[in-house]
Amino acid sequence: MTAGPTPADELAAVFAHLSGILLTEATVKSALETLTSLTANTIGNSIGAGISLLSADGKRTSSAATDPLVERLDDLQYDLDQGPCLSSWRELAAFRSDGREDEGRWPAWVPRARELGMRSFLSAPLIHADKAYGAMKVYSTQLDAFDEQDEDLLRRFGEQAAIFVGNVQTVEAATRVSDSLKETLRIRDVVATARGIVMARRQVSSEDALRELMADSHRTRRSLRDVAESVVDSVTDE
Repeated sequence: MTAGPTPADELAAVFAHLSGILLTEATVKSALETLTSLTANTIGNSIGAGISLLSADGKRTSSAATDPLVERLDDLQYDLDQGPCLSSWRELAAFRSDGREDEGRWPAWVPRARELGMRSFLSAPLIHADKAYGAMKVYSTQLDAFDEQDEDLLRRFGEQAAIFVGNVQTVEAATRVSDSLKETLRIRDVVATARGIVMARRQVSSEDALRELMADSHRTRRSLRDVAESVVDSVTDE
């Protein structure tokens, strides 16, 4: 009888598949959804998995949660500002609990989470290039649901998720720098064109033309770019 694929085989296969995708916000979202789905299926006894990240407006949010209970348990952590997922994020460490009554960590969150049916949990940080991007977690309604092997698997899933999140943020940052540079160059070209027009009209030097543009900017309380664009537009209107 042929043995089925091991969790390590499944990890290697999905990582190989995801490593070649084009990094965009949409594809990373899809990649994270694939990772959390595989996490929930690979780590036995879990009722679902999810990833905690910072949203664009700086708020903690759950991404790619595979079950509504995951979102509810996460939201409870954000509201109370405590819980295993947030601790993993802050302390860059994995946290695991078997759900026994003597669990003394996160005293506000644990009782509320138990009311929702949660018993065991496991969380691990998302770390890439020495930076923490969030945390990944699995929950279970069973006692003693997770072991050391599950913890190792979740760490590896978290590392892969961190790579995608970190890389897409790098791409977005590069895009913002590129856009800023393009705008800077465009403004420079407009000012240079306006200076040439003033030189021709006033029969003045390049330095004197620039001084006239700057003086007009100061007098009218408009930016140099706006003044330069007005000069260029005046030629178009003639």
